[in-house]
Amino acid sequence: MPPMSNANGSVESIGVHPVKSARGLAPAAWWFDETGPRLDRRWMCIDENRRFVSLREIPALARLAVRLEPGDPIDRAKELPSRVHLEFDDERHEFEPVEETTTAATTASLWKADRQVIEESDSVSSWLSEKLGGSYRLVRHAPDRDPWFQPEPEADGATTGLADGYPVLLASTETLVAAVPGGCSMRRFRPNIVVTGVEAWMEESWKRIRIGDVELELAKPCVRCIATTVDPETGQRTGAAPLSTLANGRTWNGKPVFGWNCLVRRAGVLRQSDPITVLEWRTPPS
Repeated sequence: MPPMSNANGSVESIGVHPVKSARGLAPAAWWFDETGPRLDRRWMCIDENRRFVSLREIPALARLAVRLEPGDPIDRAKELPSRVHLEFDDERHEFEPVEETTTAATTASLWKADRQVIEESDSVSSWLSEKLGGSYRLVRHAPDRDPWFQPEPEADGATTGLADGYPVLLASTETLVAAVPGGCSMRRFRPNIVVTGVEAWMEESWKRIRIGDVELELAKPCVRCIATTVDPETGQRTGAAPLSTLANGRTWNGKPVFGWNCLVRRAGVLRQSDPITVLEWRTPPS
């Protein structure tokens, strides 16, 4: 293949998930930098043991909708939104993010790492606890105080907000159709970038791509878990699929995969409908 080629594909949609495991935003454009989409996985819920909780433990988190005010920020600014609006089954709550300069950071456990976070107000934590049926706190990543780096060699020292491990997740609509022939909502996989107009599995041959102002390196396939079995509309588990279907197809070290974890090699604005240019190819994993 040539060193540079148009992949004849484009961005179908952008996904930003401000609260980990909650419903995401679908902006027309967004700012991406080395930590991923701005404000993606900036907040998460933790339990009484100060450990993060997700769709794996609380499927109902899929019913939590988030809106930021102001919305759709695409510039370089790191500032938080002035207000965050939450909605759960038509009940609403809004809050102003706690001032980081006046609040001491504390720790919360995300997988095997203790991350530096800021606790949001008691009122929003109480509201979420009532809706989710437990005792939870809403915390916010404190990036200036949290020098965490993904230890996997494929990550090349990448850092993130409160995502599971990599800054960006990219997925293809054509690959989803091929991987799950019976049909499945892309929302179950919570990608940041959905591409379309390419052959199924084509992304396996991409090593480095440019979309809009952004350059991405595709680091490794994304291993999938039980969270994919949660219906994004109802917040209920629907059986073993699509995880069981994926397990019979492409795997990485024996584990089911869908989508690619990416590193941001050049920051900038990425827009819906932006074309994809392949800058460097690779031999697809076997």
